[in-house]
Amino acid sequence: MKRIFILLMMSAFIFACSKDDAVEEFQQDTDSLNLTNDGKAQAESTTQMLEFSSFDEMEGFIRELQESDADLLDVARSRSAENGYHSLLFIYDSDLATLDELGIKMEDVAIVHSYDDMLHLLLNKNGEVRVANQVFRVNGEFVYQYEQGASEQIAGFLENFNAGEIRIEKGDSQQISEELLVYRHNNNEDISEDLEREATTADNQRGVTHYDYFTGGQYRMRSRQFNGYWWFYSNLGFSTKVQKRKRYWFFGWRYYWGTVKKYNRLNYEINYTGNGVGYPSYTNSAQGFRYCFCNIARRTVDWSVGVPAAPFYYTINSGQSVHWAHEFSVSPDTEHRTITY
Repeated sequence: MKRIFILLMMSAFIFACSKDDAVEEFQQDTDSLNLTNDGKAQAESTTQMLEFSSFDEMEGFIRELQESDADLLDVARSRSAENGYHSLLFIYDSDLATLDELGIKMEDVAIVHSYDDMLHLLLNKNGEVRVANQVFRVNGEFVYQYEQGASEQIAGFLENFNAGEIRIEKGDSQQISEELLVYRHNNNEDISEDLEREATTADNQRGVTHYDYFTGGQYRMRSRQFNGYWWFYSNLGFSTKVQKRKRYWFFGWRYYWGTVKKYNRLNYEINYTGNGVGYPSYTNSAQGFRYCFCNIARRTVDWSVGVPAAPFYYTINSGQSVHWAHEFSVSPDTEHRTITY
């Protein structure tokens, strides 16, 4: 709890800083969080992961980032450079030359189908984060909760699940052993196009993602509404960002879409329900905006963390989000998208 108090006290100073100062101050403050390197079993993570002593500490970590409007991609890049913590947010937005230099192969990286940058910041290359004595790993359609040293049981579970010997419906969990619990999530977000990393003109993806292309096709605006339930964490929010067609390597003919800092805008007004998981449900209205020269204009409307499970998942009842982005090297220099829910 002492760490949470320190994080919250720092927010007053961060708001008075510039955006770059905020990221630097946040980096210094969160360096006190433990980074673990666990290689006890062959299947166990051999890369650093974030470690929180409790869900209260994790909640304070997330809240500080939300309230300071920190640019999460800047935070991810800073943590990678300064202490070697390579989050999924950093990996998913890096070119192959950078990943090759770090010894990271995309085929070894966890696939976490979420549109929420906060979740990707929390998770390392293997999709892991530790809270107290439990590790939570997200990969594909499952969230695994296990005790330290017990990750070798995951391969056996997958073998039995694929053979039909274990059945878990979407949205259900099952205690596989004393050390391993598996939750099969029911989220409908899909980052396959992001992971393929080919600079094609994608159609709208499953879930709520839209691309609008600037004149010339070198830049595009990505508008998203994210909403997921991940057993230990849940969220609801919106984002706007600009991506540029970049080379996979320093030279070559293959390209991917990489995030660039531009003037991004976001406005939303919605009515939504927080559906209780062992708690009373509630309905709320929310409106807000975010304008910035940044990697991403992002607003989280509501979120929760907890054990044995996050207490709420969220559904939008009605409303809209409005997204703008500006690229002044082309004409017209503005893209706009309204999404109705």
